Amino acid sequence: MSRVRLVLIALGMAFAVPALSVANVPLATTLSDEAMSATAAPTLAGTWKSAPEETPLSTAFDESVWGKNAKSVRTVEMMIKPTGEATLIITRKILDGRGRAITAATSIEQAELSIGAIERRADVRADHAVTVKHAERRYPDDPGGTWALDGLRVMVSTFSDDPASIEVRVDTPEGRGSFWEKLRRR
Repeated sequence: MSRVRLVLIALGMAFAVPALSVANVPLATTLSDEAMSATAAPTLAGTWKSAPEETPLSTAFDESVWGKNAKSVRTVEMMIKPTGEATLIITRKILDGRGRAITAATSIEQAELSIGAIERRADVRADHAVTVKHAERRYPDDPGGTWALDGLRVMVSTFSDDPASIEVRVDTPEGRGSFWEKLRRR
């Protein structure tokens, strides 16, 4: 019999997962992938969105390319299923001085993820296990403009003092454009 089954039988199903957490036994070393997703995902299930991150494009070069008062806007959205399967969508666009999107300057990064149980805890912060299954960058104005983002890393953290928000860290393969963002439940 497996170690997990023996623990579940010994402690009873209702007490197994809390007992493992209190004993500081990492869930990742004791539970299967399905069990890890099942323990974390129901509380995360739903749609999460960031506030738009706006950055003025005010250098002389930026103004020569995009015009005066242009800005770069990034939005992040993540849809998480109760199973722990998730889709992360990052939209980057340039708005001209009148607030209109410049179509040739819009990119969308999409990643299919699997979010598991908590790997680490520090005070009110909990970092979840995340596996990137597939990731790509595409440009909506160019149907052939799709590239795989091999090497993309994503981290998801939750906070016990603020259950209506999560933090997502995205590390791009090339290093440029990496960021972290706080998402709120919608």
